Amino acid sequence: MQIQRNTTLWYWAEYSTFSISDEVAKYQLTVDGYSGDAGDAMRKAQLARLDADGKMFSADDSDNDECPICHCGSLGGWWFAWCSASCLNHGVGDSIWTTGDTYFDVKASRMLVRVD
Repeated sequence: MQIQRNTTLWYWAEYSTFSISDEVAKYQLTVDGYSGDAGDAMRKAQLARLDADGKMFSADDSDNDECPICHCGSLGGWWFAWCSASCLNHGVGDSIWTTGDTYFDVKASRMLVRVD
């Protein structure tokens, strides 16, 4: 992933393991093996309940998050537990990428997949 902050600087997060299950399993995410300079918001969020690993994909029309009192997918499609430390689909000015020591207001982002 490439993440551009509002300061126009670009940062990156790469995962050696990144896979998404099928529709029957609600596109559950498996992610591990972080490297980069953006911080590991997908696995090492400041609160374990915000990690995206093992979460099902939620969207406006598909509430698969773990929060019993909210619908995180209405913010934009993502792998939510409790509305997450990362969501690159909120929209301009609302997308976030955060870990315990870094917080990004995301201006732009790219998710790239390498097929081996």
